[in-house]
Amino acid sequence: MCAERLNREFGSGCRETPDIYNKFLEQLGYYRKHAATDSTSLFRVVSELQYDVQLYHWKVRLECVRFMRNNRGIFAKDVKYSYDSYVNNLTRTRTYGNLLELKALGLRYKANIFLFEPLTHGKWYIYNSKYKTTWRIYFGRDNHFDAVYPLEYMKVAAECQSIVYQLLYKDVLGLPDVEYAVERMLHDPDDKYIQYEKDADGTTIAITPDGLQMQLSKPGNTQCALMYSHLCHFHNQDNFDSIHEFFCLYGSDAGCRVYIGEYCQDRTSKPNPLLTDANSSCVRQLLALGITPFPYKAAKSLDPCIYRNVEYDVWREVRLAKINELLEAEKRFQNEKTSKWGEHLNQHPMMRKAPREQGLPQIASISTAPAYIEGNGSLYELEPVKYVDVYGRIDTPVTNTPTYQVQQFYIPAPDPYAGNAFGILSAEPNHLTFGENGSHPIGVQGCIYNPYPATTPSLVR
Repeated sequence: MCAERLNREFGSGCRETPDIYNKFLEQLGYYRKHAATDSTSLFRVVSELQYDVQLYHWKVRLECVRFMRNNRGIFAKDVKYSYDSYVNNLTRTRTYGNLLELKALGLRYKANIFLFEPLTHGKWYIYNSKYKTTWRIYFGRDNHFDAVYPLEYMKVAAECQSIVYQLLYKDVLGLPDVEYAVERMLHDPDDKYIQYEKDADGTTIAITPDGLQMQLSKPGNTQCALMYSHLCHFHNQDNFDSIHEFFCLYGSDAGCRVYIGEYCQDRTSKPNPLLTDANSSCVRQLLALGITPFPYKAAKSLDPCIYRNVEYDVWREVRLAKINELLEAEKRFQNEKTSKWGEHLNQHPMMRKAPREQGLPQIASISTAPAYIEGNGSLYELEPVKYVDVYGRIDTPVTNTPTYQVQQFYIPAPDPYAGNAFGILSAEPNHLTFGENGSHPIGVQGCIYNPYPATTPSLVR
């Protein structure tokens, strides 16, 4: 950077947080650094405050358990039930830490604890004049903990973070116009406020409204942001003209097939991927096309006025990946289950086609074997029926109809928890119609008949 930033506040370039608790702490001069919203939040916060990194949260949990076992007399009075079971349960990763564990960790690491709660100015939770370390911790609902830092400390941390990321993107990856890309992505996406001038050497200088001057890159000594750098005229000054001519003659489809390869074979209506300006870097040309050369989270890490909570971002990405993996596994399971159930019905020896009768909306037909029903304290044999027509159930009572005896009929299914019970309406000696009921006792095998309560049923069609 060629000049110091003027009149740019900390956090500018980010969307305003909707969290009223964060705003309240900022008014007090503090910054709330969010931790993972799971059972590890307390131990992540203590790990960061003690070791400057959240990586050791499992070590902190075990230290907490060990300290509470060795100092039973301090904590046992605050546990209502078995103390040993309580402490052993803490060794499980899904167990949340609470204020009792926070007290144990403060005593273990000899740290004073200044505790913030929602919309409060904070209070001392542990204070010992002999302790040299002070932790500022936010305690919210559901036993969730976050670290709290002075705002000035976070400003310094943001500058240090930007230096590290600039070394990565500029010196290691070698991308051109990194600061310019950050400015455009976060502060001036439409390029309305940046002014451009030429210096004595003919180099273009971009000047922001707050006084930052950025010397834009010239060809050479930088790496292209594209995967296929030969498609960028700025980084391919030798044979780009012949590539451009091929695209003009044969079109984007043929050009992508020849100069990119089979990677684009499955795409239709391929856009022209060429960056044709020889004096403008690939980063600047991508921004002009509305394409970001790197993610927004990387741009925030590169901005010295923004602090990016890397640990929290990584945790969210890992959690999202696990959720997507579980959803895909569940989708595959349901597809396999549906496929097996269809095969089961197709191969069932009792399945046969029955004629449509009485104009009712028939769904399926099954020929049943002899069975028994229980009613009025006696067991009756049910005559075999030729067809069973499966219809949807109507709950509205129908008047002026004969009284029918309704039973529950269970069809064996490969899934023991599937809802495959049906209400039976005996209309004729050799013909039954029934509607879905949805209940299914665990362990039922074959076709079983159970009586409904002795009430006048709704018509089942």
